[in-house]
Amino acid sequence: MKEQKKISLESLVSEIEKNGRIGRLGKVFKTEKNYYFYDTGTGKVAKLNSNVYSVLKSLLEGMPLEDIKNLQLSKSEFEDAISEIKSAMENEHILQAPPLKTLTGDAVTNLDDILENKVENVTLEVTEKCNLRCKYCIYHPSHPEYRAFGHENMKWDVAKKAIDFLKEHSQNAENRHIGFYGGEPLLNFELIERAVEYAKKLFGADMSFAITTNATLVNDKIAEYFAKNNFNIIISLDGPQEMHDANRLMVNGTGSFGKTVMGAKKLFEAFHKEGKSSKIGFNMVVSGPDYIEQYTKIQEFIEKSEWIPKDVMILTATVDHGPSESDYFLPQGKEDRWFMEEFYEPLMKWEEVYKSNPDNTEKTLFTDGYMDKGMMIIHKRLLTETPIQQYGMNGCCVPGQRRIYVTTKGEFLHCEKVGNIPCLGNVNEGFDKEKIKKLYVEDFIEEAKEYCKECWAVNLCTLCYVNCYDANGLHLSYRHNSCRNERKYLEDNLRRYHALMEANPSELEQYNEMEIH
Repeated sequence: MKEQKKISLESLVSEIEKNGRIGRLGKVFKTEKNYYFYDTGTGKVAKLNSNVYSVLKSLLEGMPLEDIKNLQLSKSEFEDAISEIKSAMENEHILQAPPLKTLTGDAVTNLDDILENKVENVTLEVTEKCNLRCKYCIYHPSHPEYRAFGHENMKWDVAKKAIDFLKEHSQNAENRHIGFYGGEPLLNFELIERAVEYAKKLFGADMSFAITTNATLVNDKIAEYFAKNNFNIIISLDGPQEMHDANRLMVNGTGSFGKTVMGAKKLFEAFHKEGKSSKIGFNMVVSGPDYIEQYTKIQEFIEKSEWIPKDVMILTATVDHGPSESDYFLPQGKEDRWFMEEFYEPLMKWEEVYKSNPDNTEKTLFTDGYMDKGMMIIHKRLLTETPIQQYGMNGCCVPGQRRIYVTTKGEFLHCEKVGNIPCLGNVNEGFDKEKIKKLYVEDFIEEAKEYCKECWAVNLCTLCYVNCYDANGLHLSYRHNSCRNERKYLEDNLRRYHALMEANPSELEQYNEMEIH
């Protein structure tokens, strides 16, 4: 940052506050070696000296001006820090993100065309039934949002109408996919076969398929079928037997590990024959509370299990207890800072602890995919010379574009994660465009903007419609905890990214070719 003539703290604050509350305009962070500032409006990251960092941190966190003047800096150090901030504002256009008045994106500007011509996926809930009784599942009596298992299978006419709908509304889609979900979808394998056969006739080679399964029902025939039909498969496996069987139980109460592993091995063998082993991955749910120990057990399990390919994709999650009310904390305000000091993301903490052992530094970790996603957010962030003039709808999809989750009864939902919220339409009547526009675009923007306008992470945020609605409509008090977790996640990734840039910048080149999904 270039030096400039001396100005007062009051003059600097007055200049910055033309764009609203200072705490929304950026975030300071530090690595072991350096101090940095991320600018909300441009996406730029500036390296700071310690004095500028102290002053800027105090300003962003809303410290009273008299207290800022009493920072442990000499008069000249303080004046130089103020001048450097002012100079950077003029030369780099930082701290000038315009006030957020609304949110925009394709859902605002191009909704009708997208819903008519660019739908990419239907995921069919082929059955409500399941042959497991996982303790953390919403269908288990111990879950706080418990609801009883359904007993309905999707009927063929519902599946056919959903596939026809995809055909009619995907003329300009970049990709087309059909997914199968449950319950346990293999309990209705006959419908899966029929749907695949029909879709291949309708779409030709321009179609891929996906399924999420517990794999306990996989036999040689099913494994060969999935391999030959270009399926992407996610297997629910919660690590080694003691962890998996602690929660993932058969209906009779016995553990499902043995059957899941047997099914997984059959799938890997069948896909290996087709040269498609990379199309299989695992979803591992970790229930805690001893996360560090459990993550280590997962890592050791993967390393010791010779049947698991080294390049297997692994998704990890903690137990989802469903939406809950939470208080709103002003970003970088006192309550928010208290939360950030106490909160930690267990997966990031585990990787940090695990890699601190020199023997583990060069290992491939099961967390690599998750960590890459966070690094990608920073690497491919919005980056402009001058502040952007519009703000997007965070990580919200265009409802119904990337995925339509079709329930056994034929109702359209955003995806399998949103829970019991108002539907987007159904297989008989198609999209309810007016409802989508009102509930998931206009109402969402009207309420979300009141929180997003105060947030420094608005242009990095990946949060979507999950935990924003209940059965009656918008319920954003469900989202406040997610917002705090997201800010902490983004701050941690800013720190990790720039620590890697300091240590080995060439490693960042790998993210040039990756895409955020």
